[in-house]
Amino acid sequence: MEAKLAAGVWTMPDEKTMPYVDDGISFEDLYRLEYPALVAVATALTGDLQAGEDLVQDTMVKAFLRWSWLKHFGRPGAWCHRVLTNACRGWWRKRRVQDRYRQNYRPSGHIIEEPTIEFVAFWAAVRRLPSRPGSVVALFYAADHTVAEVASILNVPEGTVRSDLSRARIALARELGISHDHTT
Repeated sequence: MEAKLAAGVWTMPDEKTMPYVDDGISFEDLYRLEYPALVAVATALTGDLQAGEDLVQDTMVKAFLRWSWLKHFGRPGAWCHRVLTNACRGWWRKRRVQDRYRQNYRPSGHIIEEPTIEFVAFWAAVRRLPSRPGSVVALFYAADHTVAEVASILNVPEGTVRSDLSRARIALARELGISHDHTT
C-alpha cells in the first residue's frame, strides 16, 4: 500500500482504508526476523557497522511507534528496509556535509595541546559560582557572546548580565588570588 497525496500533503493510509492482513506477526517476531538483514544492509550502505546498527535501531523504533498501523501492512519488513535505506541516504548526506566542513576548516592561531594550570583553575572556579553568574561568564568568555546576546539567551535584562559579570570577576579574582581593579 502506498502513501497518497491529499491536499498537497503526503499521507499514509489508515487502518480503515488499508486492507487488513493478519499473518499473526508480532513486533518482536519482526525484530528477530529482520534485524540481521537490516544490519547487513545498513553496514553495506554506510560502510560502518556502528552507524549501521544505530540506523537499524532508529528504524526499529519508528516501526515500533507505528506498529498499530504497520502490523496490518502486508510486508512490514519491506517497510523497515525502505525506511532504513532512506536513513542511510540521510546519513551519507550528513557525512558529506561534515567532510566538506572538516576540509574547509582551518583553525586560526596557535592551538594549545593541553590546558594550562591557570585555565583549569579559572574554569573550576567558574563552576563553583552560582548557576546564573557561572552561565553568564561561560557565555561571555567561552562562547564570546555579547552582553545583549547573553541577556537574550538567559532571558534576563542586560543590566543583570553586566552586574553578574562584575560580581563574578571580583569573586574569581579573589578566589584565584588576582588583584582586581574595580575601575574597569
